[in-house]
Amino acid sequence: MSSNSPSQHKRNRGVILTPVGWRKLENAEKESGQHFTKEQIRNRTGLSIQTISRIRKRKVAVDQDSLECYIKAFGLEKLSDKDYTHVPQENQQQDWGDAPNVSVFYDRCEEMAQLQQWVLEEDCRLIALLGMGGIGKTALAVKFGQKFKTEFEIVVWRSLQNVPTLEELLGSVLQSIMQMLQKDSVVPTSLDGKLSKLMEYFRDKRCLLILDNAETILSTGGGAGHCMQGYEGYCQLFQRIGEVSHQSCLLVTSREKPKDIVALEGEQKKVRSLQLGGLKPEDGRKLFEHRGQFTGKDAEWIRLIEHYGGNPFALKMVAAGIQQLFDGSIAEVLEYIGQGVLVFNDIRDLLDRQFSRLSPVEQEVMLWLAINPEPVSVKELKQDLASVTSKQELPQALYSLLRRSLIEKTGKQFSLQPVVKEYVTEQLGKQVCQEIVSTRERAESTSPLALLQTHALMKASAKDYIQETQRQLIVQPLLEQLLIELGSQQKLVQMLKDVLEQQRD
Repeated sequence: MSSNSPSQHKRNRGVILTPVGWRKLENAEKESGQHFTKEQIRNRTGLSIQTISRIRKRKVAVDQDSLECYIKAFGLEKLSDKDYTHVPQENQQQDWGDAPNVSVFYDRCEEMAQLQQWVLEEDCRLIALLGMGGIGKTALAVKFGQKFKTEFEIVVWRSLQNVPTLEELLGSVLQSIMQMLQKDSVVPTSLDGKLSKLMEYFRDKRCLLILDNAETILSTGGGAGHCMQGYEGYCQLFQRIGEVSHQSCLLVTSREKPKDIVALEGEQKKVRSLQLGGLKPEDGRKLFEHRGQFTGKDAEWIRLIEHYGGNPFALKMVAAGIQQLFDGSIAEVLEYIGQGVLVFNDIRDLLDRQFSRLSPVEQEVMLWLAINPEPVSVKELKQDLASVTSKQELPQALYSLLRRSLIEKTGKQFSLQPVVKEYVTEQLGKQVCQEIVSTRERAESTSPLALLQTHALMKASAKDYIQETQRQLIVQPLLEQLLIELGSQQKLVQMLKDVLEQQRD
């Protein structure tokens, strides 16, 4: 993370109102003719009740931005140097590890306010930040921790990207806390001992522990949210922190919702989850403008950003591609998007990792959602699925895909984001192409063409405009791929005849 200048370090130090500043603030409140409760001040300033109490008591330091936000609520634009004093903050015990720099951060005001409400007002113990890869979970977690660091005595950040065991993670976290508190204690050797020691600190101190990339410790190929073999201890961690009374908070980011959080969360409980959507068009546009010059009409900007679901990571990749390939022209890139042929490699890699985690039934459902150009209901999807087993497992598969942040639900219908649909359609075409071409190698074999027997590339019973969409986005690209593989139209025709004959047999 980049270092701050001396002036920034001074500004980030805690401040307390002097008697002079306090009298000035009291006079401003009196002149307003109203007596404001802490709740009313919170609504006017967006500050937490704890921060408001600190400002008014003048015993514990707050950050200067919070103080300025407070005084503006009473018509004071600025305080002089005599109105407040800088003091060392004893609660600045922080270990950010390898947390990323989030100096460029857009919007998320609603999400930030929701986290503030849950963590600072309702004292929630465990919160999951959920969303598909690249949606901005990590950035929001870092920004929250940095913005409200003065609300905590200890802040620790750890990434689970390298899949540490719970023993390794707790050992690292406890060692960091002990060093910050200048404790000579030895980290316990047993898992139970480490958990108990962490809970002791969570009770005695106001701690914020952020665990990033929690999906890495979850299993693949089965239902969403189950811990991998050997990592079940994380389930115990979530349960202890969510159920046992303490004054701290664990903030977890994940592409999938851990099942233990599902079991613990509720409106009347201290465990919550926040599903992140994409950036709004105006904020996505700011992200582009930060990276250089682009040209496009308002409607073109909206179409581009909505196509990529407002995903910050995808938009950054697209912005770089538009600059390099289309000289910043939004209109030119939209022509390719209209043909369903523009999935950048970085986005493809991101979706590859998520798609590979799916069970066979989940992958089958994703393929059918890509084949259907419009949102479909559970009943319609059930009619599409070929096997009895897939039909029986459909509700669980949809529930799992929702928890993996890979599908969207509007009313009673399900669909894919445009860029995800592009990716899945591309995967369908590649797999069908490989199946057809490989028939030459197994001409005497009776093994079936799996996808062609279970998935309709163009639905015969669909309306004309749907068939036309499927022809353009699925069938035509497949024929072009086959032509490249086989070398001539004559060979392609003969190959398709052979496939038909094989299926008749």
